Order: sequence, then structure tokens, then C-alpha cells
Amino acid sequence: MKNLIYALTMLSLFNACQNSGTHANQADQATSTDTTAVAEETPIAQTSCYIRALGQDTTWVKLTITADGSVSGTYDWVPYEKDSARGTLTGKKESDELHLMYDYMIEGSNQQQEMRMKMMGDQIAEMEGELVEGDGGVLKLKDPTKVKYLPFTKVECK
Repeated sequence: MKNLIYALTMLSLFNACQNSGTHANQADQATSTDTTAVAEETPIAQTSCYIRALGQDTTWVKLTITADGSVSGTYDWVPYEKDSARGTLTGKKESDELHLMYDYMIEGSNQQQEMRMKMMGDQIAEMEGELVEGDGGVLKLKDPTKVKYLPFTKVECK
């Protein structure tokens, strides 16, 4: 009888150890699945930097584009011996075009300007043309069909 009780006790302990391992594995799997789901929901962002130099004037652009097409970044125009314009870019990527709002400070004043850029391989090109004041004082292209493209060269981000 003593042996039977001992055997049943050992069997119960062995069974309990097996079940607790199963619960731990299930908890690990649930955590792993949750982590994977969060990683899939977080848009992956790609940051690129560009420069355009015309004579002694330099313009720097830093863009971060997420998988969902959201764009953010900076645009710094630094002309030689003149006031610079530095600000932020926000907007959306649609196909190979970036539709952006440029919020910047120039000569002590805040300004907003609609800006469009085209992505071309390792370059971007800013669409430049005559600007007019639109709703809310925002500058925008008078005629987007009459623009010239100012190319920027991709550089390593600092």
C-alpha cells in the first residue's frame, strides 16, 4: 500500500510539472505573437538626406517617409550673405511625388508654403515656379504645370 501511495504521489508531481511547462510555453507563445503584432503595426520609416548647391547657396533636405506614405523632415535654405529660411516639412507621398507643407522662419517672420517634390532614384527634385498667396496666407504654386525641377543629390545624413 505504501508503494502505491508513493507511486501515485510521484505520478501526480510528474503530471503537475508537465502541465506547468505547457502553460509557460503558451504564455511565451502569446507574448511572442503580441510582439509580432505590434511590430507589424508600427510603420517602418526611411530617412534620407539631400543637398543642392547653387553657387555659394546651399539647401539641405532631410526626409523621413513611413510605410504608410507619411512624410516629415526639415528644409534649410542657406543663401550666401543673406537671411536663411529654416523649417519643417510634413505631408504625404503619392506615387513618386511628395505633397508637403513647409513651415519656416525667414527674416524673423513665420511663413507657410505648399511644396512639391518628385522622387527620382537617388535624387529628389523640387518643383519651382511662380508663387501666389492662397488661403490663410499660405504660398503655393500659381500653375503647377509651369514649373522647373531643381535637383537635389542624396548624401549621408549627419
